[in-house]
Amino acid sequence: MRIVTQGARVATSAGRPKRASRELLQEAAFELFQHRGYRNTSVEQIARTAGFSRATFFNTFSSKAELFWLETDALVVALKKYLEEELADPTPRNLRDALLGFAAGFESHRIPWALQNYRLLEAAEDLIASGASRALELNRVFVRYLQHTEQCDEVVLHARAAATTAMLVSALLGWIDAGVGRGAFGEHLGRALIH
Repeated sequence: MRIVTQGARVATSAGRPKRASRELLQEAAFELFQHRGYRNTSVEQIARTAGFSRATFFNTFSSKAELFWLETDALVVALKKYLEEELADPTPRNLRDALLGFAAGFESHRIPWALQNYRLLEAAEDLIASGASRALELNRVFVRYLQHTEQCDEVVLHARAAATTAMLVSALLGWIDAGVGRGAFGEHLGRALIH
């Protein structure tokens, strides 16, 4: 598409949607990680394999480790929306029961590929470092929920949110590690969410 502005011709291009770019870069990266390993795969190789420049990669992701989190970020958004809808109810469930309700719909095919394979990729340190902001976001979501459903001191409220975050992450990793016969995520989460 060409746009004429004050007599000058300016070329514009809609380009690929950012979501498609993210998915293409992630797909290329995971393919390269499987063949070359995480440490032996450069950002340049990922971008070139996906048909992008290095600059496009860094306009899309802040680091190579961020590629791991597309599906997980989508799950955090879905959980946040679920809890917001729960809070819209005149009598929202406690956080434990709300999380178990969310987990009831969580099936094995929704486990992010990177979380299932991070040990094979030899990227555990990078995964942990880049995952810290996601854990903090979960914690903020839980604090907000507890502020609406619990009557307790702020320190206790923040401690409960942090403990819930840790229990959720532990349950998820235990469920992933359990392999094919893992059963339902809700069962793992129910055992982890102790009060």
